[in-house]
Amino acid sequence: MKKVLIITYYWPPAGGPGVQRIIKFTKLLPDFGWQPIILTVKNPTSPARDESLLEKIPENCKVYKTTTLEPFNIYKYFTGRKRNEALAKDTIIKSPDEKFSEKISRIIRANLFLPDARVGWIPAMIKQGLKIIKNDKPDIIFSTSPPHSLQLGAKKLAQKSGLKWIADFRDPWIEAIWESEIERINLISRFNKRLEMSILKNADVITMVSDGMCDLFRKKMDKQYETIYSGMDSVNNDAVKSQNFQIIYLGNMSKYQSPVPILKAIDMLPHDKKSLIQIMFVGKVYNDFIEQFNKYQDIKIETQNFLPRDEMMKIAKSASLLLLINFSSVYGKGHIPAKIFDYLSLRKPILAIGDKGGSLDELLIQTDSGRLFAENDIQDISLFIDESIKTWIEKSVILLDDNKLLDRYRTGENIKKLTRLFDQLLVKKV
Repeated sequence: MKKVLIITYYWPPAGGPGVQRIIKFTKLLPDFGWQPIILTVKNPTSPARDESLLEKIPENCKVYKTTTLEPFNIYKYFTGRKRNEALAKDTIIKSPDEKFSEKISRIIRANLFLPDARVGWIPAMIKQGLKIIKNDKPDIIFSTSPPHSLQLGAKKLAQKSGLKWIADFRDPWIEAIWESEIERINLISRFNKRLEMSILKNADVITMVSDGMCDLFRKKMDKQYETIYSGMDSVNNDAVKSQNFQIIYLGNMSKYQSPVPILKAIDMLPHDKKSLIQIMFVGKVYNDFIEQFNKYQDIKIETQNFLPRDEMMKIAKSASLLLLINFSSVYGKGHIPAKIFDYLSLRKPILAIGDKGGSLDELLIQTDSGRLFAENDIQDISLFIDESIKTWIEKSVILLDDNKLLDRYRTGENIKKLTRLFDQLLVKKV
């Protein structure tokens, strides 16, 4: 069986969509003739932890873990945070109530560690990677980011070994939404762009999570870009009735994903409809939004801290609508959040808020899985909820049909496409 060295910073028990993408790949690659070998870190700094994902690692999968040198423990000590406290992606973004120590730490981190604070993993990654290449003899390298710093280490491994290399991007580099608020000096910003271009230049193929992201990168450099979706899996969709019309949001909610439009839309409904609704947020919610919730006293709002993926999926079976809030940015139209594939597998109607006419909008229309609204389309959102409530009253459970239009988004189809890329690169090597 051919072998692929997969370099990933996030690996169970770290949680989050990035981990779920690579776990799915690891599980199915052998079905297509490829044995994965994982290179990761022992204790990643992760915004979530999901012990249940450990059970999904195939028994015969080799996993190599190295130490890593990161500034986060120093940052936590300097800012008074607990050593085991999870840090979100927006840690280095300015907040209105930040302490002076947090401001200094944020500015130092943004300008000293490029492209990100995980750059300290590169030496250990290269050292262990070369050992793996010598002993396990992988046929190809596949590196997935963020953190984008690991792509620099993957580039070195490819150059030293002569192996073909695919760089996989789950988020953009320069255009990432949090990058717009990072206070970097011009010289540092220009150097960061040079780092990104070096990856695009040297990788044999670039894979992305959406067609829109491929289009974004294609404008920077003419290269082979391929969309590999994180993929939807089949789940047990036994109907679960609920006493309320439940609108459920799964996953963490950052400052860029405002729930205010959905709250305003619900607030427009007549009292008899509004009283039927329960909106539930399962995951960490940005603090300012919690304050917004208090302004809508007559709407039943429930929040639940982050849960393992399997537990979240169980809760979502009682949903009447699944809420997805995409963010507006220079690449917002091209962004397809990873959670959409869990939503699709549940076959519940999806109410999405984001940029019209983009990749997510197209996906929902193509698969007949829901509707996307601009954040200022409050009245249309309200009407959509109203119509959904009528369906729920009539049927008690809303469940969409499975259909062939979903095939291109299934995990197996995307692993098949990825392994074709692997095979094509090996032919070119010969």
